[in-house]
Amino acid sequence: MTYHRSDSVLSKANLPYRLRKRLRRGPFRAARGCVRSEAGQALVEFALMLLPLLMIVFGIIKFGILFGQYVTLTNATAYGARELAVSRGDGTGPPTACQAATTALDNAATTLNTSQITVSITFSGSGGSTCTALQPGDAGEVQATYPCNMQILFLNVWPTCELSSQTTIRIE
Repeated sequence: MTYHRSDSVLSKANLPYRLRKRLRRGPFRAARGCVRSEAGQALVEFALMLLPLLMIVFGIIKFGILFGQYVTLTNATAYGARELAVSRGDGTGPPTACQAATTALDNAATTLNTSQITVSITFSGSGGSTCTALQPGDAGEVQATYPCNMQILFLNVWPTCELSSQTTIRIE
């Protein structure tokens, strides 16, 4: 007995009509025909990628805002230190040099909430400077901290975020 291809169980004559119709298109196209419709594929892929994409975009925007706040705080600290350096007096009348420096820092930080800025002023040197009596040649340091918000969409990336800047200047 000879074997013929048409005698096979898998011959085209033994297959259902729909499968025979697919096989006429070619073997690769026939396999693709078994897959369901791809009509909503792009929408599903877009929905899956939308959240990470939005987090990246809003993260870039939030970082830009925080960087602007840091630059503002640094400039305000420099203005406060400059005011401290030139406000040397005998301490008999208000405002003291430290109050003048804090006021100058608050006035320079226009885009920040000034009630949340914490200012610390320290002195070092042999003259023994204080807020009421500054000695020329001593160093005065103005340090400011400001809380920041690093929440991107619903995720708080950095809950203890705090911007900090310090400027040291010689008392004139």
